[in-house]
Amino acid sequence: MKPSHLIAGLLLALTLPALAQEDAAARRLALNHCGACHSFGEGEAARQGPNLHGITQRPAGSAEGFAYSEGFRKALAGRKWDAALLDLWLADPQAVAPGTVMLYRQDDADKRAQLVRFVESLQ
Repeated sequence: MKPSHLIAGLLLALTLPALAQEDAAARRLALNHCGACHSFGEGEAARQGPNLHGITQRPAGSAEGFAYSEGFRKALAGRKWDAALLDLWLADPQAVAPGTVMLYRQDDADKRAQLVRFVESLQ
């Protein structure tokens, strides 16, 4: 085995547990902050908010089985969910779509980043 492969393997082995801990923390945060209103599993029914499985790169307002408000549909027409839009949305949904029903706001940029990372993992 080449020394460079050995070093790469060791670095990966050292990094994976930290990544797994970050993923677990992001999941806990999402369940605690979003789970009362949103479902996350593929095919699960919408709750007060839409199911978030597969939301990234999907047109905003397109989750099956959820009735979006007119204000939401107008404000986000033609937009797709991506990390940047999710971050704006989580920081202040009312600024993105005035009159939207979602009241949750997350002022902490690190927590928003964790939530976005978790939502992006739902593919």
